[in-house]
Amino acid sequence: MKKIFSPDGLLWRVLNTLTDVFALSVIWLFCCLPVVTIGPATTALYDSVVRCIRYQEAGPYKRFFRTFRADLGVSIFSTILWIAVIGFGLWSLSLLRSLGEASRSAAIASAAYYIIMVLPCGAACWVFPILSRFTYSWKDLNLTALKLSIGYLPRTVILVLLTAETGLLCIRYFFPAFFAPACMVLLWSLFIEPVFGKLGGGLKPDVPEEDSSEDELTES
Repeated sequence: MKKIFSPDGLLWRVLNTLTDVFALSVIWLFCCLPVVTIGPATTALYDSVVRCIRYQEAGPYKRFFRTFRADLGVSIFSTILWIAVIGFGLWSLSLLRSLGEASRSAAIASAAYYIIMVLPCGAACWVFPILSRFTYSWKDLNLTALKLSIGYLPRTVILVLLTAETGLLCIRYFFPAFFAPACMVLLWSLFIEPVFGKLGGGLKPDVPEEDSSEDELTES
């Protein structure tokens, strides 16, 4: 019983983890309110969740705000870029869907457009985790995110589906918004961290060194 209820016991570790998941999700929500800060908030959330929840480092909230401030400029402009690209894509998709009701060719084009939209949506999922780990100029950051979204397409599809399902869940019921963001990026990390390990930026050796055949990135 002493082991269970001790500060280092399993019960307190689980409670601390649940508290961090809730608190980081709520902090992320507040930081996203200006909309253009969705990128900086997601960068900070990924960094703090992976390091402090997945790998049990200390100080998740201090890390969140430090990363949020450090990457504010580059990530805001990246947010604007991908909101504009995805927004235009969704507008085009809605137009094709309305035309598809009267035209078979437009319906086929609409179906193909769903597949095409995976790449910009996937790049938007990659870009902020990359920024949380590596140092890039704005141009190189977004080009790298696009390259990874293509080069690791199966993982990209999973990231997009996870993000879409999490967003729909939060819109439909709202209360999951208080814990789903942190859970989502934790699931992201299962597919992103092995790639970072191959590229020389893993926090733990997810892949053997001899299996890495790609150039290392510049870790921040």
